[in-house]
Amino acid sequence: MATESERKETLQFIKNRLQSTKPDGFSKLWKTEDNEPIAILGAYKAGDKRYETFLICSNHMEVHAIKLSFDMRKILKELPPRFNGFALGQYSEAGSIHQISWFRFLGFKHQPKGDRGNTLYYEYASKA
Repeated sequence: MATESERKETLQFIKNRLQSTKPDGFSKLWKTEDNEPIAILGAYKAGDKRYETFLICSNHMEVHAIKLSFDMRKILKELPPRFNGFALGQYSEAGSIHQISWFRFLGFKHQPKGDRGNTLYYEYASKA
């Protein structure tokens, strides 16, 4: 169980991530029927025509993973025209077969040039 200090630190981390999506990025929050958070997907500008993404999940994600995965794939395929020609990057710890399959499902491709040791870099190229 998390301490009060750990909960405050986590909340501040989430607030900072959401703030990073403004003004040029985007974010999406999913909630349960009881208004509890499931996950937050976000992207923030990391360079010229380049964004990095993040996904923060609660313990509700496991139950809703399939629906959210299809929602995320749809979001990526329907990115607003202002993102045309941009690349979205995501880092992942090496060795997770399920995560690698999930990235492929979403449309991300492994880009070894961006790897950082055991942290692999995946990229989604939006329509040009």
